[in-house]
Amino acid sequence: MRRAVKLAVLLALFLIPVAVLVVQPPVAVSNSYVEVVPPDTAVVGFTFTNLGLRQVCITSVSAPQGTHAEMHVTEFNGTLAVMKTVDKVCVGPLSAVRFGSLTYHIMLTGDVNAVRNGAVIQLRLDDGRVVEVRAPPGTGAHIHTP
Repeated sequence: MRRAVKLAVLLALFLIPVAVLVVQPPVAVSNSYVEVVPPDTAVVGFTFTNLGLRQVCITSVSAPQGTHAEMHVTEFNGTLAVMKTVDKVCVGPLSAVRFGSLTYHIMLTGDVNAVRNGAVIQLRLDDGRVVEVRAPPGTGAHIHTP
């Protein structure tokens, strides 16, 4: 009986963390920044890391008051770069996706002067969680051509 209880406890101690990694994978956001691109846009970049054992998708993003946010991806066709709106960005298990200038990014429009000193955006995940991204001012490395 005692052995069965010990085995049950050990099994539970193993299964609970595994279940968490599968049901609600841990995620992390790092290296965030916001850059204002005059006259009326700003870009938010960061690294989104999925530390879990199943895919996690970012399905929407909220913008600071006075601005509007969209998820974009930059695609290249020869020498032409085009930004396209995307509905979601999925990150595989134990993987990371970099949001930045020439890849996926969050584009802010509207009163971007409100985010000149930093921005807070919220990412909504496919499992309902909301992840806050605090983005300090960037370094001016964003590439944007009309």
